[in-house]
Amino acid sequence: MPDLSMSEDLVDVTRSAPTVRFYAQLQLAFDHFNQMLFEGRLTPCLITLRSSNRHNGYHHAKRFMNTKGEWLDELGMHPGFMGLRSVEEVLSTLVHEMVHHWQQHEGTPSKSNPHNREWAQKMRKVGLVPSDTALPNGRETGHGISHFIEPQGAFHRACVALLEQGFALEWFDRHAPVHPEQMAARVDQLKAAGVVAVMSEATGQPVSSTVVVPTPKTGSDRVKYVCQTCGIKAWAAAETLIDCGICGQALAPPQV
Repeated sequence: MPDLSMSEDLVDVTRSAPTVRFYAQLQLAFDHFNQMLFEGRLTPCLITLRSSNRHNGYHHAKRFMNTKGEWLDELGMHPGFMGLRSVEEVLSTLVHEMVHHWQQHEGTPSKSNPHNREWAQKMRKVGLVPSDTALPNGRETGHGISHFIEPQGAFHRACVALLEQGFALEWFDRHAPVHPEQMAARVDQLKAAGVVAVMSEATGQPVSSTVVVPTPKTGSDRVKYVCQTCGIKAWAAAETLIDCGICGQALAPPQV
């Protein structure tokens, strides 16, 4: 087989591949905000696209290691939200996680509190207002802290500079983690609070006709079974026959 490692044709194909282009867009945004908001001080990390039921994005310290024993943090982005939110808000999630990355290497992260006071102060410095409701006057520290964009703040200015260069995210996950109406309601709440949620009304994505919305959650059909001898419990569908692995007795069906 011929050696294609340095083939110009192979390089051209790689550059045109959707995977490379899309991750290159995310890396370009990371590099831009690193220079504009963090003085270029952030160490490299590995940006990933991963679905999460609860988060727009996340930071995971020392998630990856290479064959030389070198570590890289992971900065994960949920592609499902990219079709529901403006590109500005998607990029604000990237910077939110970049603040976690900054704190991991230059600050003092708390083991029990991923969003401590130091993190909140850095968020405000880069132009993102921490809030557990993602709206004004929310709690700034603790678990489950989101943010909203400070009008005319540092992130806003840096984002405008990036978008003016023609930056755009080319792809998004059609399978949305939440219904589009939930995201639209938050934008309306921000407007009502006097905070400009995005720099333009357009989301940049043809959401209405292409996004697959999640189906409503239904109640679980699993019920609890209990061993009458040792008390061990198990959960299974109704009318399931289960024997206890400890004493061999049949677990009793749920009481009516």
